[in-house]
Amino acid sequence: MNILVVDDNSPFRIFLRKILMKENYTVFLAENGIKALEILNSENIDAVLTDWMMPHMDGMELVKTIREKFDKPPAILVITALALKEAFDKALAAGADEYLPKPVSKEAVLSTLKNVLERRGQDLAQREIESQPPPRVLPGFYGVGIAASTGGPMTLTSFLNELEPTEQLSFFIVLHGPDWMLRSFVDRMRENCKLPVKLGREGLDIKPGQVYISPGESHMIINPLKMQIALSDTPPENYVKPSADPLFRSIAATFGKKSIGVVITGMGHDGTLGSGYIRTAGGLVIAQNPATAVIASMPKSVIDLKIAHKVVNINEIQKIILQHIN
Repeated sequence: MNILVVDDNSPFRIFLRKILMKENYTVFLAENGIKALEILNSENIDAVLTDWMMPHMDGMELVKTIREKFDKPPAILVITALALKEAFDKALAAGADEYLPKPVSKEAVLSTLKNVLERRGQDLAQREIESQPPPRVLPGFYGVGIAASTGGPMTLTSFLNELEPTEQLSFFIVLHGPDWMLRSFVDRMRENCKLPVKLGREGLDIKPGQVYISPGESHMIINPLKMQIALSDTPPENYVKPSADPLFRSIAATFGKKSIGVVITGMGHDGTLGSGYIRTAGGLVIAQNPATAVIASMPKSVIDLKIAHKVVNINEIQKIILQHIN
C-alpha cells in the first residue's frame, strides 16, 4: 500500500518513513500541502499522514482539498502537536478520519493506520442479515437511528439544530470517535438543539422527543423489555466501537415497522447491515446523498446494496421522516 507522509519537520518525516517501510508500506514524502497534492495527482495513495501547521498549505487546507477534489480520496490521519479538543473537532469536521497528538508512539501510528485502512477496504460480501421476530408490542413513538463517521460532527450539528420538538420520535446516534470527543459533542448539542440531548448510559430510560448519543468505547443498544439504554462491551464491529450496527439491530427489534435508519457521511460500511435489519423489520432507511457527504462510502454502501428507500440531502431528512410517520 502507498502511504504519503506530509510534515515540514524532516526528522519526523524520516521517523514515520522508517516505521512504515518496516511494515512493507511504500512511502512518499512531502514537506507541505502543495507538494502533497502534486504527489496525490500522480500516484495512487491509500492513506495520508499529515501534520497541521506547515508553510504554504497547512494540514487542514490539505484535508479539505483532498475531500473536495478526489472522487476516491485516501484515508487521512492527522498527526499534530495541537492536542486541544477544539483542534480535534476542527480536524474531524474538515474530513480527517483519525487524529493523533504528538509526541506519538510507533505503536499508535501503526495501529491507527491499520484501523483506517481496514475500514476503508471492508468487504460486506459474505455477511448476511438474519431474520428477527417482530416486537410483541410496538412503542407509541418511532425510533430513529443515525450512523455517522468522518465529517459527522458538522453534518450532525446541521441536522440536529433544525429539529423541532416532537413526541413522535426519539433519536439514537452513533458517531465514531473517542469518549472525550463524544462527551464534548453532547455538551455542544445541548446548547443548540431544541430537543433534550443525552449521553447514553446503562439503564437510562428512553422517552419520546429526546436525542441519545452513544458514548465512546461501548456499543449503545436498546433494552426492549425495559425500554432503556444499555451499553455493550462486545468486540468492535466494522472496526469501530461504538458501532451503528448493534444499535440499528436493537432499534429494529424494539420498534419494528416504527424503526427508521439514517446513514450519513463516513468511511467504511458501518450502519449498512444494521439498516438491512431495519428494512427487514418494515422500517424506513434513508441515506445521505453521497455527492454531499464529506466521505461517501457509508451512505453509498447502503445505496449500492439497495437497502435505502430514500437518498436525500441532509436538509431534506427531517421532512422525509415526518412525511413517513404522518
